Amino acid sequence: METRRVVITGMGTINPLGNNVEETWKSVLAGRCAVGKITKFDTSSVPCQIAAEIKDFDYKKYYTEEQLKIAKRMDLFCHYAAAAMKEAYESSGVKIEDPYRTGLIIGSGIGGLTVQHENSVALATKGARRISPFYIPLSIGNIAAGFISMLYGIKGPNMSVQTACATSNHAIAVSSMIIKTGMADVMFAGGAEGTISELAVGGFSNMRAVSVRNDSPETASRPFDKDRDGFVMGEGSGILVLEEYEHARKRGANIICELLSSGMTGDAYDFVAPDPEGNGAYASMKMALNMGGINPQDIDYINTHGTSTPVGDIAESKAILKLLNNDDKNICVGSTKSMHGHVLGAAAAVEGIICALAIRDGKIPPNINIFNQDPEIKLKSLNMEVVKKDVKTVLSNSFGFGGHNSTIALGKLR
Repeated sequence: METRRVVITGMGTINPLGNNVEETWKSVLAGRCAVGKITKFDTSSVPCQIAAEIKDFDYKKYYTEEQLKIAKRMDLFCHYAAAAMKEAYESSGVKIEDPYRTGLIIGSGIGGLTVQHENSVALATKGARRISPFYIPLSIGNIAAGFISMLYGIKGPNMSVQTACATSNHAIAVSSMIIKTGMADVMFAGGAEGTISELAVGGFSNMRAVSVRNDSPETASRPFDKDRDGFVMGEGSGILVLEEYEHARKRGANIICELLSSGMTGDAYDFVAPDPEGNGAYASMKMALNMGGINPQDIDYINTHGTSTPVGDIAESKAILKLLNNDDKNICVGSTKSMHGHVLGAAAAVEGIICALAIRDGKIPPNINIFNQDPEIKLKSLNMEVVKKDVKTVLSNSFGFGGHNSTIALGKLR
């Protein structure tokens, strides 16, 4: 059987840099940082008081009056997924003619933490009878996928992935596999996260994973800089429309780029720390190249996981140099988390969108906040300005707690 190709025909996002794709892209190219003081709760009790929050979000505008009856009960991460889905669906121009040939995988690294927090407080202060009867279905991480399928009448493959910060890349990869095996012609893939709360920020603070550069929020997320002190939390959603190439071509779809391949591995090393030599990250990227028939010298841009953690950035840089045989002079490497923060389970989808736009427009985003590159990071390819070139092949990495490594390879349609 001839191999079915997978292309991207639509995208949608809401994140700290913008409430849609083009607004986000404009902010990325301008090197704008969306990190600021947390406004969602009183931060006086937590060490970290900064995050990348979404501004001016009104969930009601993403639903019909009928849908609002159900939507008003949903957790914030579901509203973010609905916002991204609306843009992705409309931008693709796809019609759900056969609902069983259309599917979706929308994951979340943490899920309905807001609902969990609220009901835990109700239990502690008012007793078990005050726990919402909707607590369980609204807090589980797969509910965004189920909720979105109901809004759009999607009845094909429907699932959720929960692999921490690798979630969205895994969702995209598995969606591609579903299309290639013939189970569906169209898949909506991505992730959503809405966890900027006292519980999450307190938890990440106490494990010393997040930056506490509270006096300078805009420079707090600084991947590859020697003075980085942890990641900065973000929130939002990203959803990509994956489509079988012939299906897209026959309907005259606007094909943005091709999803060439993916890679995924496990570190089997530590609950939260990566393999310090980056062996799992290297194997994930190498798998993506092998699966896509891509040579290392063909890569134009690598969007790194690059979270601004002391160990993680070094490990990933080692993996990249190993992949490139210590020759990175003809490539650009960067992390856009310095701008939009770490959107956890949705990060890979937001960054996948950025990578697709780099191919579409021939522009590679800049790195910001690298004031003094860590001498242990030997990369020479961290561009500080927008690079204009014919971008043909891009890798995007995302790694998660538990040792989950994921890579997707995108390419210009050939």
